[in-house]
Amino acid sequence: MQDDNALPARREFLGKLGLMAIAATVPARPELGEPRRARTVGSPWDMSWVERVSAAPYKVVIDGTKIDAAPLYTALDVMDTFHEVYDTRDEQVRAVVVMRHFGAAMGLTDALWDKYGIGDERKVTDPVTKAPARRNIYLRPAPNEQEKWELNSKIEPLVARGVTILVCNRAAMGLASTLAKRANKPVEEVQADIRSGLVPGAVLMPNGVFALIRAQNAGCALYRGES
Repeated sequence: MQDDNALPARREFLGKLGLMAIAATVPARPELGEPRRARTVGSPWDMSWVERVSAAPYKVVIDGTKIDAAPLYTALDVMDTFHEVYDTRDEQVRAVVVMRHFGAAMGLTDALWDKYGIGDERKVTDPVTKAPARRNIYLRPAPNEQEKWELNSKIEPLVARGVTILVCNRAAMGLASTLAKRANKPVEEVQADIRSGLVPGAVLMPNGVFALIRAQNAGCALYRGES
């Protein structure tokens, strides 16, 4: 059984678990016609994640507006707690993390964090070097991280378990404009870098609000955490 103190960002999750479970178990209404194709004809946006999430009996969308590990801790906590309570498999519990506003930077690769000094721009300190992060510290565990929650609450292991990462294009392009000025580069060049530099498994969405709404359309309970 998981230790209730194992995750520092539980954020009163267990108090909200009952409401999430009720919402997740409401039967789907086939007559609403959930889209069956990955993309809408003529649309550049990849919506294949919707069908995968819709198929799971338990699902949650987590709103991540800050550069903060809390949404990732929550995604791990949701999956592990449902496994503990219902003995579920990973594919039966789907967590969707929407990275918007400042949180969009968490969906970018180490290479972009290094190239554009994102840690310095966004005031993110690498816990290993104690300097502005030159890597995405949320992507994978650092060598000095040993606790189970530290190892499992990073983007790579969560994506491997089926967590969906959605990145707000509007916020990402806003970040590109800021980074282009810092680097004295054409904004179109930096925007292209960001579009092609999402972490493996992340999906770019038109904006974060759309992603939150679409996930709820697919049956997800909404978890906002603390503001």
